[in-house]
Amino acid sequence: MAEHGKVAAMILFALLLAAPPQADPAADASRCIRAVAPASGTIGTLENRCTERLVVFMCVTGPPLRARETYFDCAKGQVGSYDVKAAGSAPAIFAGARRVHLFACRFPQFLPRDVRYHHGRGLKGVCR
Repeated sequence: MAEHGKVAAMILFALLLAAPPQADPAADASRCIRAVAPASGTIGTLENRCTERLVVFMCVTGPPLRARETYFDCAKGQVGSYDVKAAGSAPAIFAGARRVHLFACRFPQFLPRDVRYHHGRGLKGVCR
């Protein structure tokens, strides 16, 4: 009986080691990033309103037909990534699209995983 207990404990320990780390809700910094449209043209700005460096992912739905190939089109699985310094900004092509979808992680403390566009739910991922 004691032998079964040891085996069970070893199996449980191995499963805990093999389990993927849980996402930290505090790592998701999507609320920190804001897309600011330009006065003219297609290149806007992704502004970081927080005090940590972020890795930001962006795609758009409904890009203008005349310049569709220059946009990261969510419907085609295209997602762009940007390194945005604390309280800084980065240029991005999104102006004129119907909607901009953003996802961000505090970086380098956390790394983004499985960032994908989900129709009707937007751009989703996990920060670990």
